[in-house]
Amino acid sequence: MSETPPPAPAPVLPPQLPVTLPFEDAAQRDRRQGCLKWGLVGCAGASVAVIVGLLFLMNNAKKLMDFAFDQMGDQIVAASAPDVTPAEKESFRSAMKAFSEKVKNRTVAAEQVTVFQGRVRAAVADSRVTAEELRSLTAFLKDPPR
Repeated sequence: MSETPPPAPAPVLPPQLPVTLPFEDAAQRDRRQGCLKWGLVGCAGASVAVIVGLLFLMNNAKKLMDFAFDQMGDQIVAASAPDVTPAEKESFRSAMKAFSEKVKNRTVAAEQVTVFQGRVRAAVADSRVTAEELRSLTAFLKDPPR
């Protein structure tokens, strides 16, 4: 009787290790994984900073608008030519203040503000505002076209 040899035992595979790059040790792998964590923390922090900044702008929009219009008015008056009278400057300042209030109360359309800013840029382009330009800006502020 011939005996058949017992079946060969199944090969034992070594336990599965995490995939690593060649010549990478555990410390390098941990450092690489930590980079991802700190990147996510940094992005979260940047998001929080942006949200806080937007909230600040929303809460202070009217103050910033006042500041911007004051600066624009001061720039125009400072660039006024010598032929501009003090009465014309004062008329412009009062019209600018009234226009600023209308903008804050949203009774002036955004397009009208944009048109006014374009006129201001054109008047100040040569670093000098003539009496005619100042009168034109004052007339626009008092009755902006619709």
